[in-house]
Amino acid sequence: MRLFVAIALPQEIKDSISILRGGIPEARWIAAENSHVTLAFIGEVQTPMMMDISLALGRIKHPAFHIDIEGVGVFGSNKRPRILWAGVRNIDTINLLHKKIVTAIEAVGATVDDRRFHPHITLARVHKSPYERVRNFLIDHALFKTRTIPVTSFILFSSHLSSSAAIYQEEISFDLQPYLEA
Repeated sequence: MRLFVAIALPQEIKDSISILRGGIPEARWIAAENSHVTLAFIGEVQTPMMMDISLALGRIKHPAFHIDIEGVGVFGSNKRPRILWAGVRNIDTINLLHKKIVTAIEAVGATVDDRRFHPHITLARVHKSPYERVRNFLIDHALFKTRTIPVTSFILFSSHLSSSAAIYQEEISFDLQPYLEA
């Protein structure tokens, strides 16, 4: 079973993100319903390990927080972009949650993708797209922004690859601690 941990997005935010789709030839756009913020990619595990990971994730204590989705960018170089993304702000809080998740997963003997963590929402794969069109997209959508989103939980998802697209299924949701009122 292929697993990852992510923040699910409200439908309103998925709808806002879906408006960005288009305008880049050869781009492979991610279906709006699959939009999420990955906190940790685990990969293939057997069912007993999934249970261990679930128990470890359930012990995480972290306060609820807010994130902002704003701006767009690319992974890869500016001349050879691979992935087009929307940015996620509130980096300190989300980075701390990411570290707690990685520590919990590694404590049970599973491994997590070790690429540098950069919170984002993947919009499209653009490695075959014309550079000028990607550059124009970045300029046209530089000021993209959604409303602030409350994050009150994170989710362990399974991913099933099909010929057309990945199918994500929520396996277990983990609540964050309630907001502290001032």
